[in-house]
Amino acid sequence: MLTAERTRDLPQYVFAELDQEIRTMRQKGQMVINLGISDPNQAPRQEVLNALTESVKSTDSHRYPPLRGMLDLRRHVAEWYRQRFGVRLDPEREVLITVGSKEALVHLSLAVVDQDGIILVPDPGYPAYSMPHALFGMDQRRMNLVREHGFLPVISEVRAGDLERAQLMYVNYPNNPTGAIADRAFWRGLVEQARRWDFVICSDLAYSDIVYEGRVSSVLEIPEARSVAVESITFSKSYNMQGWRLSAMVGSAEIIDALYRVESQINGGVYTPIQEAGVVALEFGPDPAVLESYRERRQILGQGLAEMGLSFEWPKASVYFWVGLPEALGTAEDYARRLLHEARVAVTPGTAFGPHGGQRIRVSFTNPLDQIVTALEQWQRVPSVKV
Repeated sequence: MLTAERTRDLPQYVFAELDQEIRTMRQKGQMVINLGISDPNQAPRQEVLNALTESVKSTDSHRYPPLRGMLDLRRHVAEWYRQRFGVRLDPEREVLITVGSKEALVHLSLAVVDQDGIILVPDPGYPAYSMPHALFGMDQRRMNLVREHGFLPVISEVRAGDLERAQLMYVNYPNNPTGAIADRAFWRGLVEQARRWDFVICSDLAYSDIVYEGRVSSVLEIPEARSVAVESITFSKSYNMQGWRLSAMVGSAEIIDALYRVESQINGGVYTPIQEAGVVALEFGPDPAVLESYRERRQILGQGLAEMGLSFEWPKASVYFWVGLPEALGTAEDYARRLLHEARVAVTPGTAFGPHGGQRIRVSFTNPLDQIVTALEQWQRVPSVKV
């Protein structure tokens, strides 16, 4: 065999698999509405697009970028943290520009986890958190997120022996897929545990600006977090720049430096015009109209799901409904498959986010409102998928 064993055992990335099935159906002339992936349909601000195109015209823009990221962008990230959370960051030592958050989240494990270490991952959780286990063979333990605890991990439920070996914990609030948020009290308690057991907290703050109820907090608002935590922010969801692959990791200077040493061996940094556009995105901020459009889509989709008798918690943030399925409808995989082929509507089975998502599906509302309305109409007309 010419391929590594790890690639043969590696599961197909769920969203790549879903995308391929949808492409095949569309090639056959079947119109599918994809509510299974978060892919915002709106464009970035015109000012952001202008900054990109102007920078592209500069000859210097096509040279290798600084591997830590442009200092101007790092300063703007630090200023965003000061204004948003009252957190002061050193842009020289505590901010690293990365090629999208997904890559950086996975590479962080190479920077902080030893061969005998354990990674604590939320279940359900973004599939990238399990990639260090799948790709590099790192040991992991799952933390069940349940409604009774507000979809927050409960450290007391993790075995002491696992906590002693834990070196990294991924957390994600606002949460994908549940839409839950975490307050400062949660972060304070988690930082105390991280300092006690000596593990790194990685906060994935992907949905910081898509919030409908409550206030989003940063782990770095807790002063002691600077010794044990880093946080990833992305331009994908807030600024509709998902295809641009621009993000930042901030926090502990020691951890940031370790991640930089890994990142600098693997990639060549983010294209300069994209970074220039990122500066402008932070200067202008998210477009309020985008949040309002999500709020409207959330309301319409939630009403439609309720009319079908499906159970869910209204998401306080993010762009997803985490929908529970009665056992009479079968497994989440079967339900999603029937929905795709009979209603031409794609959703993601909960098992894509871990075993604890078994009897749920994730439904995204990043599609235009008219597509969401059509999807609900097609969904409701299929007897085999109704409650």
